[in-house]
Amino acid sequence: MHNENILISEIIVNDTEMDNNSSFAVIGPQNPIPTPSYTPTFINLYSTSEQHIRQNDFIVFENINSMYGQCMHVPYTSEIYIWKAGYYSVYTSIYHLESCQFSLLKNSHFLAPASTVGSLSGPSQNNNLFIMQIEEADMIINTPFSCKGYACKLQIINNSQLSYMPYVTLIGSFASNNQLPQITASITIQSII
Repeated sequence: MHNENILISEIIVNDTEMDNNSSFAVIGPQNPIPTPSYTPTFINLYSTSEQHIRQNDFIVFENINSMYGQCMHVPYTSEIYIWKAGYYSVYTSIYHLESCQFSLLKNSHFLAPASTVGSLSGPSQNNNLFIMQIEEADMIINTPFSCKGYACKLQIINNSQLSYMPYVTLIGSFASNNQLPQITASITIQSII
C-alpha cells in the first residue's frame, strides 16, 4: 500500500547536499531530532460522603480514582498538592442541597480565576471546567510529598454567605434511600502543558 503522507523534507532536495557523483540526494534530517520529554500530572478525587460544609471550610475527598505524576492527596483530607508548574485543566462537580458558592483556593489565600461556581436555590449540581496556571512562585507550602520540599496546595472552599444557614449540605444517594453510593463532590486536575 502506498503511503500518501510524505514529509516535506522528503520532497525538497537541497542542491548543496547533492552528491555530484551519483543520481541521488541526501534528504531529511541527518541527526535525530530531540523530542521534549513530557510527563503528565493528573489527579481525580471524589467523595461519596454526605457532608455539611461550613462557611469558609473545605470539601473533604476520601477517594482517589487516579493519581499520577507530581501531585498528592491524602484520603479524608481537603488538600491537593501539586509541585509541577504549568497549565492545568480543572473540572469540579458539587452536588448540594442549599444555595451555595464554591471556589478553588490556592495556598489558603488566593481564589483561582474562573473557579467560582454556585447556585441561587436549592438542590442542584454545580459543574465547572476551567484552565488554571500554577507557577513556580505558587510552590510555597512545605510538604514531604514533593521532591522539592514545596508545593502548591489546592482546596475547594465554601465561600457562601448565607445568613439563614451556617453550612451547605453535599447530598448523595443515602439521602434518597438509594443503595449504591453516589458522588457528592469530585475534582479532576490534569496538566495540559
